[in-house]
Amino acid sequence: MSETGPAEVEKAGAVDLEVGSVPASKATPKPKITGEVSVATRHVMQANKSKNTKPELRMRQALREAGYPGYRLHWKKCAGKPDICYPGRKVAIFVNGCYWHHCPHCNLPVPKKNVDFWVEKFRRNRERDERNLRLLMEDGWDVVVVWECAMKGDRLDGCVADVVRSIELSALGIHGRSIEAGYGCARKWKTWHKRLRH
Repeated sequence: MSETGPAEVEKAGAVDLEVGSVPASKATPKPKITGEVSVATRHVMQANKSKNTKPELRMRQALREAGYPGYRLHWKKCAGKPDICYPGRKVAIFVNGCYWHHCPHCNLPVPKKNVDFWVEKFRRNRERDERNLRLLMEDGWDVVVVWECAMKGDRLDGCVADVVRSIELSALGIHGRSIEAGYGCARKWKTWHKRLRH
């Protein structure tokens, strides 16, 4: 049996000198912190779908059943790449998840860990949503925001009715409006415009 010195151990790679210990290559690594979020949290966030979510699929199916096919999905020529878009009618529909877009109707709590990061993340998401809304309206588009909670259960029909009403009004040449579908159009138009002014 030949003796190995420190140089040979380094060349061989990770070798355990303690009896009964787990080799470095077999040990479970602790999550590394990248910026303010752990690698594990980052992976979970990246695994969330941004396209073709269940609420989006339900809305698209309901629009087809209501007789309004022919939409574009995530149209890149439009500010914010709306989830559903009717370019000829200038109607952009955003189907927002309540958690990531921080729905004003659900009042969801902020995660208890790393509160500052999450508050800032939700604030940036809301600012981006409002900027896209403003840019589309300035360009003469009708913008319909559909919240995930507005589509639950039997509320889907009322939500789809609001979206269809907006599409039909755009065919009459009435543009530059924004609504939150499923929550009473007239009242929420004012709410969105107040948000944009502040």
